Amino acid sequence: MTVRDALEGLPDPRTVEARQVSNHVFQPGARPYVGHTGSPIDEPAKTLKAGDHGVPGGENMIAFPKGGVRYFTVREAALIQTFPREFVFGSSWTENMRQLGNAVPVRLAEVIASSIAQTLVQFRGCQ
Repeated sequence: MTVRDALEGLPDPRTVEARQVSNHVFQPGARPYVGHTGSPIDEPAKTLKAGDHGVPGGENMIAFPKGGVRYFTVREAALIQTFPREFVFGSSWTENMRQLGNAVPVRLAEVIASSIAQTLVQFRGCQ
């Protein structure tokens, strides 16, 4: 899934419509730098990073085809990590992005947990 696919239906965070979406607040100041260029909007997202001292700017952002970049909003990062759209984050942008950078994608966790549960059920049946 591309970044564009994951964010389908979300308004641009710089618009009035974005105010109706929880955790979808524009964060200014994004800029690429060597080795940190963001996630191209028409490719799968790079890994979100938590960072040691806040959020590393060049990774947790969208890279647009004409060269522009902007930070992911908390809502966008949550969708990339497959959190449900209705999940609300209650802290600052920096803290929420740190949590999302440390999170296991929800759908991945579901697949792993389901596999473990199946294995345990089969194991119990063998005893």
